[in-house]
Amino acid sequence: MTIDRRSALGLLRGLATAPLLTRRAGASQSPDLPEIPLAPLRRLEPGLIEIDLDARPAHVMVDGRRARLWTYGGSFPGPLVRLSEGETARLRFTNRLPEATNLHFHGLHVPPTGRADNIWLHIPPGETLVYELEVPRGIAGTYWYHPHAHGTIARQLWAGLAGPLIVEGPLEAMPGLAGADERIAVLKDLALDERGRPTPHRVHDWHEGKQGDLLLVNGAVQPQLRARAGTLRLRLINASNARYFRLALSDGEPLHLIATDGHYIEKPVDVAEVLLVPGERADVLVQPEPGRILELRDLPYDRRTTHHSMERTLMTILPAAHATGRELPQRLDAVPALRAKNAAVRRHITMAMFFMNGRPFDPRRIDARGRLGDLELWQVENVGTMDHPFHLHTWYFQVIARNGRPEPFRAWRDMVNLKPGERLELLVPLSNYTGRTVYHCHVSEHGDKGMMALIEVTA
Repeated sequence: MTIDRRSALGLLRGLATAPLLTRRAGASQSPDLPEIPLAPLRRLEPGLIEIDLDARPAHVMVDGRRARLWTYGGSFPGPLVRLSEGETARLRFTNRLPEATNLHFHGLHVPPTGRADNIWLHIPPGETLVYELEVPRGIAGTYWYHPHAHGTIARQLWAGLAGPLIVEGPLEAMPGLAGADERIAVLKDLALDERGRPTPHRVHDWHEGKQGDLLLVNGAVQPQLRARAGTLRLRLINASNARYFRLALSDGEPLHLIATDGHYIEKPVDVAEVLLVPGERADVLVQPEPGRILELRDLPYDRRTTHHSMERTLMTILPAAHATGRELPQRLDAVPALRAKNAAVRRHITMAMFFMNGRPFDPRRIDARGRLGDLELWQVENVGTMDHPFHLHTWYFQVIARNGRPEPFRAWRDMVNLKPGERLELLVPLSNYTGRTVYHCHVSEHGDKGMMALIEVTA
């Protein structure tokens, strides 16, 4: 994500008052931001819950049209899975699709083995698998779930299979966050054919990544969010196959960034914009003043493909009538400073169409072997001609340099974008878990076509 363009957005500041209110006079005709239903759960005993979830074809309304999508639980996006640090969740997942599928709990620091975040498990049509997630302490944040059966990820995600996953923890009770109006915003694009079905993949979609003309927030086009408090917390999730979202507020006021990829940063950082690549999450605080309507805008971004990017409104924010913004948190969470000199292993990884380190993905081949407890330094380089978002399963990393320059603040990530020619240095602690999993480009079509590699960590 990027944090530039503050001065340019500042030129829009004058649009935030009466002219904007006049221009958005019809905002009341827009749909309200849909609330995402909570996945059904049962408390079996203290610290143990059971959740029911299925994947099924269903008819849903999209932009006033009846669409036939693949869904979780019959809703689009899928229902909210809300967990707490320290508890164990048994998730009963039934596949009612006509083909095999599975679940990837994107960003969760849980084992890549057994019945946790195991992408090697495939559930045939009509069968049920009980996933079991022991949620560690210290990972409260914004995550999501989606299919990850290699070779079918792009089609199934495009068809509608995506849902939010939130882990709650004690930090939500801190001053400045307690009492904030928390809203989840799942960003996803889509294109429908004349029968209301997702348009099929064409040859060029596999090269460039599939994008659609409908820009949806929780399944709605340009909804309005009616704030219930003076401070609004937006949990932003990019659940698209390939679309990048470059987000900014219409009045030029900053977004107060508090978390990246599910992890709190050390203190809020004011940013003029947030670049959210496919799979990435960001939590921001917004404090709309009474009487000033805001728009969350998607700004043009050139990811070096033939897709045309234009500025559009994603969502309108209507401020609470009388509430005023609370003070922002002064501190959030400690982010330890990792040191490259302490790295036990150094790796060089190249990304290009459709290869990692010059080779296509082979699930039978181990591309990297790691040792539990080691700190590794990964130099990741984009040697291709378009942007590629890099994603690592199970373990988090810190970006310590981009083309030799340090990042502006420390943060834990599981996603990071690389422009053509960019070289990033990542510090990766291989902590807590062993097993086999993957790192890959999160343009889903690229991963399916081989831009993925396998890492195995042993004790």
